[in-house]
Amino acid sequence: MGENLNNREEVISHYEEIIKRIKDVVSAKIITTPDGKISEIHVLANSNRNPKQIVRDIESALVATFGSEVDHKKISVAQLNKEEIFTTESRLRIDGLTVKKSKYNYEVSVALRDAEDKLFEGRASGSGTFKYYLKLVAQATIDAIQQYAGKNFLITLEDINTFRIGEKEAIAVLVSILTDGGEETFLGTTLFREDKGESVVVAVLNAVNRRISFLIKEKTD
Repeated sequence: MGENLNNREEVISHYEEIIKRIKDVVSAKIITTPDGKISEIHVLANSNRNPKQIVRDIESALVATFGSEVDHKKISVAQLNKEEIFTTESRLRIDGLTVKKSKYNYEVSVALRDAEDKLFEGRASGSGTFKYYLKLVAQATIDAIQQYAGKNFLITLEDINTFRIGEKEAIAVLVSILTDGGEETFLGTTLFREDKGESVVVAVLNAVNRRISFLIKEKTD
């Protein structure tokens, strides 16, 4: 019973991630019935496009990715102006991960995009084991985030660990953010995807995205 519930939650989370990748979508939340069927899809989007276009994109994305058709009446789109998006969901998303490897040396490049589609590219390099490679991915991700944040605050990688939960493999990333008010520590986790490097990027973003939105808002108020 518990395993079925976990699998169901994982599938719904995957659906939400696919919807978040759609152009102009800021965030997405899926509501399900007790038997696991989708009853509602709530989406926040910016105001660049007609909401009907976004609904059609969501329907197409779910069909193309999962073969699942969803009644458009179950999809609600709330649109925010640019100021609201900046103050509530100024989140970064992964745009690409590039790795160059020679023997045990890695050169990692991580590209992130913000809500306004601006690109920020972070880099890290070094030699070591596969776990060290994962750390380099995390460091490159933080480098990209630091470029986005500027000198408003300092972000550092504290630790990174893989672990098993149930029959799944997951990763946890511990990140600290140093501001004028002191130091805060945040933990980001995610299940490993096929691309483990990309999973590290997701875990770092899960750790810092929401906090960065508030920090940047505080600096601009």
